[in-house]
Amino acid sequence: MRHARGSTLEGSERRWRGAAYAVCAASLALGITFLACAFPAGALRSGTYLWVACTLAFAATHASNVTYLARHSGRPTIGMMPVAVASAGAAAAPLAASATGAAASLRACAIVTLALGVACVAVFGCLFAKMRATYANAPAPGEKSVLIVLGAAVRGGRPCQTLARRLDVAASLLLGHPDRVAVLSGGASAARPCEPTETEAMARYLRELGVPEAQLLLEPRAANTGQNMSFSLEVVRKAGLAKRQLCVVSNDYHLWRALRCAHRQGVTLVPVAARTPRVSALQQWCREALTILAGR
Repeated sequence: MRHARGSTLEGSERRWRGAAYAVCAASLALGITFLACAFPAGALRSGTYLWVACTLAFAATHASNVTYLARHSGRPTIGMMPVAVASAGAAAAPLAASATGAAASLRACAIVTLALGVACVAVFGCLFAKMRATYANAPAPGEKSVLIVLGAAVRGGRPCQTLARRLDVAASLLLGHPDRVAVLSGGASAARPCEPTETEAMARYLRELGVPEAQLLLEPRAANTGQNMSFSLEVVRKAGLAKRQLCVVSNDYHLWRALRCAHRQGVTLVPVAARTPRVSALQQWCREALTILAGR
């Protein structure tokens, strides 16, 4: 039986795509305006170096968002918005630091934008540090551990790059370790009903890597991280494996929320981190931080 995913973060995020485009466009327009008004004239001085540094930061962050869009078929993510806000703040710095050369109202706008950018960097930087601390010193999985592998998007019947990273880590822990078992958790996408469930795609991927079927337990119902944990723990209990060491395998940015969901159910898990693809890492970490701030 296929179980539609009705309350996924991905589904909720689709409603915010217009806002993501709007914030990025506003950031780009404001940034270009601020940099144009603060364009240095005359000999090199400290203001010129500041302008060049801020221009490079502005260009690099927007290039990161554009690259993300290009690699994800034009599907924006809410994680692009904090990047855009920080980018606008960087572009505003030269004008905010200048006492002359622009209208007072525009300079006031630059000061406000700079403050928002600094606040964004500070808040998200603190969250990133906390998220990383979750798995930084985690112990290695034991020889008889149970790995709960959390699902992610499936496209064209294959795991997306983010999910493939999780599965590669899981495969490295399962191959040659016959006493370890993996619970593969993830249901069908309501947005892509013709796709296989995440669990089906995950199992096929691991079998192709040589992982024996006997090491795989399937959980094809979960629609979000909370359900990933509750349904997977149910599978673990039914299989009589609850007394084993329990681990959770997911991308680095996702582990803090996964462990929190497990903690709410009175279970402590060992985190196993899969590196997020570099091309989307900044946006994925920002997306996850926004999700945490939203209380999900």
